[in-house]
Amino acid sequence: MTPPEALKAAEERLRKAVQAGTHDRAQSLLLGYRRQLEDTLGGLPPGGAESGEVLREAQALLEWARRTALISRASAATRLARLPRPLLAYRSAPARPKHTWELHG
Repeated sequence: MTPPEALKAAEERLRKAVQAGTHDRAQSLLLGYRRQLEDTLGGLPPGGAESGEVLREAQALLEWARRTALISRASAATRLARLPRPLLAYRSAPARPKHTWELHG
């Protein structure tokens, strides 16, 4: 696989992980993407049109991933905030074991 092909494959894996919301996996895939980007750029003439295009695509991917992750996390925070709160009685009452019998006497 040539460096540009490997870069595209790394981009696809990263996109899938970000879309799936698997942030830990996306972060580890980001390191692989960076290595592939460096390999691809290393094979291109510096300052050339092709290397500029590769850098613009990489920047667009990273911006998309950042925005998508922020939206995903904000959505999760909103869902978490909407979870029902425990009833006040349960928060203020001390925890006591309940017995099925009592001795009076």
